[in-house]
Amino acid sequence: MRPYYVVSGAIVSKENDSVIIKKEDQEINVPLESIDSIIIFGNSTLTTPLLGLLAKRGIPVFIYSFNGKYITSIMPDNFIESGFVIIRQAENYIDMTKRMKIAKKFVEWAAINMNKVLIKFDALPLEIPIDKINSAKTPTELMGIEGNFADEYFGALDSILPEKFMINERTRQPPLNFGNALISFGNSLVYSVVISEIFHTYLNPSISFLHEPGYRRSSLGLDISEIFKPLLSHTVVISLIKRKLISEGDFTDSEGVYLNERGKRKFLGAFDEKIMSTYYVNSLKRKASFKHIIRLEIYKVEKYILGEGEYKPFSPRRW
Repeated sequence: MRPYYVVSGAIVSKENDSVIIKKEDQEINVPLESIDSIIIFGNSTLTTPLLGLLAKRGIPVFIYSFNGKYITSIMPDNFIESGFVIIRQAENYIDMTKRMKIAKKFVEWAAINMNKVLIKFDALPLEIPIDKINSAKTPTELMGIEGNFADEYFGALDSILPEKFMINERTRQPPLNFGNALISFGNSLVYSVVISEIFHTYLNPSISFLHEPGYRRSSLGLDISEIFKPLLSHTVVISLIKRKLISEGDFTDSEGVYLNERGKRKFLGAFDEKIMSTYYVNSLKRKASFKHIIRLEIYKVEKYILGEGEYKPFSPRRW
């Protein structure tokens, strides 16, 4: 099972146990059994019978603007719940010592994975400010440390990117150049996959540790995404650029720089290929897709907050 992506202008309905996507003169029939989430970019219509079927099957829908800004999620009511796990999760949030312990793991291993990306593409790794991370007293302080490291990291990425795709300064709302548009779009996809995987565990997506819980966003997804954004989003961005599969004609400039429909389709194809690619997992003694590795990561977080061992985030040895 995998995410299914819908780019604007489609009517999405159901027929028996299939999802029907109609757009202009094209109609696509997708068996429901092959889908674990639907991610929509731009204006599309979802019929009420389809939403009923998705709710019954436990399939979430994530909705973004055409420009890739997160709008909302439609989560089925029958998601997995455990009062015991939610209580322990809340305890780990309320106790600042416990909260900081796990939040520091997210920041440290996000930095480790950023370095793995730099090494993969023949750039010099950075010195991780482990002393500052360990001595941080609040999540806000940690976020500042992570932000400073990320600024250095994107500067290092620029050393291996052609000038027209350099990030220069990280801009998000809106992204102001090609590089930022690609990073923002890729990061939003990672977030959607992580949230979809959280949905299949006992963890509550609104109780987070590094990011502050919010009213609209599933903030635990933001926490766990930090580990995987470099490995999944950023590697896809760099690969598309280096292989010259993305060009200036794949963007639009409208109060910010964004991928156009053609650019989105290129990125979605490469991203789907990436998350479904496999990596050997020692604990399983077999290869697993990166999508499944995200699920395993969430299980590790769950076990940690239940007091069942230490938490060591995922980082590839060789890839």
